[in-house]
Amino acid sequence: MSEVDISLFEERIENNRKIPVRISIVDGQGRSVSDASLTVKQLSHEFYFGNAPEYLLYAYAQSSYNRGRRFGTKPLPEEDLAEYMRLYLELFNFATLPSFYWADYEPTQGRLRLVDASKKIAGWLKENGIPVKGHTLIWGNPPSVGVPGWVERMGKLGQWSEVGELLFRRVAREVEEFKDLVQYWDVVNEPIVQNWFDSLGPDYIAQSYRIVKETDPDAITVLNEYGVLVNVGTRRAFISRARQLIDEGVQIDAIGAEAHIFTAQDLQEQLRSLESIYLAIDELAQLGKPIHISEFQIPLPAVIDAFKVSISEAEEIQAEIAKIFYKVFFSHPAVEVITYWNFYRAWQSGSGFLRDDLSIKPIFYELKDLIHGEWKTYLKIDAVPTGEVAFKGFAGNYEITVVADGFSKTFSLDVSSKGENNFVLVIGKEQEVQ
Repeated sequence: MSEVDISLFEERIENNRKIPVRISIVDGQGRSVSDASLTVKQLSHEFYFGNAPEYLLYAYAQSSYNRGRRFGTKPLPEEDLAEYMRLYLELFNFATLPSFYWADYEPTQGRLRLVDASKKIAGWLKENGIPVKGHTLIWGNPPSVGVPGWVERMGKLGQWSEVGELLFRRVAREVEEFKDLVQYWDVVNEPIVQNWFDSLGPDYIAQSYRIVKETDPDAITVLNEYGVLVNVGTRRAFISRARQLIDEGVQIDAIGAEAHIFTAQDLQEQLRSLESIYLAIDELAQLGKPIHISEFQIPLPAVIDAFKVSISEAEEIQAEIAKIFYKVFFSHPAVEVITYWNFYRAWQSGSGFLRDDLSIKPIFYELKDLIHGEWKTYLKIDAVPTGEVAFKGFAGNYEITVVADGFSKTFSLDVSSKGENNFVLVIGKEQEVQ
């Protein structure tokens, strides 16, 4: 693989992602403590690095999951499933739960096949402090998974009033059922490129968002679209539609930008167009909403075809390419989430982080080194005569240990990308070093 210059994006990460932090160390009387030393350790990210743990749908709803064939003929043994879950939590702090495609969720009217599995997955994520996005409530792409056959037939018969009633009822039902487990929703997915529901009339999107907010006022709502980072026409049409909705007062909280790579041609063109992708995010950011890179993956066959390499070489290149794109996405200050699609036996062949035998691919280690190494702040600051410390670090939760005059205290601090980060740490003799 030829060298790709990403120095500009690394410089942007330094400028856009690192937050100035100022710490004053004082004693119980508020006097500056001289000669204090600090150990600064970032424990977690404010930024969300996500994945879609689709395999768990197959594990928990094998006979009910329509698209589970690629996962094999039977679920993994319990010990392997536990390893899958352990590795997921080791890398990610966000999840997109892709169980809400209407045709999967309700293939026959009134038969909700994935409720229990979805609750089990979302419950496990909640127990581990992982926010969940439900994907997706509305996706107009028959005859695929967005519209059940029984609903599609109504549309063909022109029964759009009935379709609308069923759709809005479904939206309220799923949001109500999962309001304690799902914090984010892809409410409408791909309204430009999959526009079957446009036959409901121009207000169906606004109505859908109103229903979500009425049902769960705390839900964070996303408007998601395909192709907006690489297709100018799609991006302009999407921005126009989104701006109109926002100007009308529709409560869209975030913009989802899919970043799929499918073929060798996609891969080569996008690697040549990294700055154009960044500028496309710039355009989307003008809507005034946070940007989620909502769906991203690198299929192994595309890498093999693009670089004419063996599978093992392609896995190494795949990891390298993932690191490049993550740096591009992370470098933009409007981006708050990057979600890779998905983890094991992924939708696009070879995209995942684990091989069929659950052995770990290079992409896992590369992104782990990036997310939990390069992009986490670890500092040792020697004795500071003035008791004043300043540094720049990534947003997230920190453990700060202060040692001064033979005494020590450990503090927990939240460094936020929103607002100033000035802290006063009080240390006294009751925190004697053991």
